[in-house]
Amino acid sequence: MASEATVKLVAAQDEVAHRIERRRANERKAAEVSPLTDAQGLVEFACECKKVECERSVKVPLFVYRRMVESGDQYLLQAGHHAFTRYRTIVTAGLMRIEERA
Repeated sequence: MASEATVKLVAAQDEVAHRIERRRANERKAAEVSPLTDAQGLVEFACECKKVECERSVKVPLFVYRRMVESGDQYLLQAGHHAFTRYRTIVTAGLMRIEERA
């Protein structure tokens, strides 16, 4: 059987892979010439948290998402979700949060 440390390591690697996959999908959507927006001009992006089972989405203006990505170490999240164990919240608005690694 796998040791507890091995199980934790595999789980952590899965969380990182999940967050990276969601970020790449969001970046592809943000790079579209004209991404689909709602009546308020918001684009729906996937939550970039570390929960492998998360299927939540967050709506923000396209320019907000693009600036967040340009910063290098900020992540778009559903309220209550986190990208890292240690984090600092940059922006909170309704059910949307932007966090960076602390």
